[in-house]
Amino acid sequence: MSFLKKLFRKSRPEGLPDFFNAYLDSIEKIDNRTAIKDLEFVVFDTETTSLEKDAKLLSLGAIKCTKSQLHVNNILDCYISWTEDAEKPENVEIHGITNRQSKAGVSAEEAVERFIKFIKGAVLVAQHIDFDVAVVNSVLKKYFKAAQLKSTTLDTAKLAIRLEQSRFDRSTVDRKQYTLDALMQRYKIQPVERHSAIGDAYCTAVLLMKLLACLEQRGLKTLGDLTKV
Repeated sequence: MSFLKKLFRKSRPEGLPDFFNAYLDSIEKIDNRTAIKDLEFVVFDTETTSLEKDAKLLSLGAIKCTKSQLHVNNILDCYISWTEDAEKPENVEIHGITNRQSKAGVSAEEAVERFIKFIKGAVLVAQHIDFDVAVVNSVLKKYFKAAQLKSTTLDTAKLAIRLEQSRFDRSTVDRKQYTLDALMQRYKIQPVERHSAIGDAYCTAVLLMKLLACLEQRGLKTLGDLTKV
C-alpha cells in the first residue's frame, strides 16, 4: 500500500467493512480535472415508503453509463423486504411494489452492500439526488455505523436548470418545470417503467446523456465544470 493510501486510510473511521474501504479507494481516483468523456456514471433511484426523513427503502435501481453509451446490461435492481410497509394500499398505489415482490426481496443491508460495490469508481447521478443519498446513508448508518456515501454527485434537475437558465436568476425557477416527467417530455424521452426504481434510473440516465451533450456544447469539459452548479 502506497504512503498516500495509508494516509487516507488513517483518516477514515475504524471498523469499516472491506467492501466499503474498497469503494473509498476507488473514488479517491476520481479527479475534478477528468474530462467528461472519460467519466463513468452510475445513475440511480430509490423507491421509499414516503418522502419523509424516516422513509424506509423499498427498492433500489441503478444503471451505468458514460457520456455517450448506456450500459443496459450493467444494472442493479433490488427489491427490499420491508413487507410491513409494502402491504399498505396507499403505498402500493404510489410505488407499485406488491407484498409478493417485497417478500421476494433482499434485506436492506444486502441491498446497500450490493449498491456500494456497484458504484465503485463512478460519479453518482440522480434526479433530486439529495433525497436518494439520504435514504442510502440512513441504511448504511443502521448496518455499517460510520459508513456514508462519499462519491461526487450530480443532480440532473440542477444540470437542466444550469443549461436552460444560465442567463437568469435561478432562484426564481419554476421547479415544476424540472420534475423528471417535465424534463422527459421536454427532451423527448420515452418513459420506461416509470415510478419503478430501475425504470426511473434508466430514464434519468438517458436524460443525463442528453444534458451532457448540450453542456459540452456550452464549453463544459471536465467533472469540475459539472459540479459548479
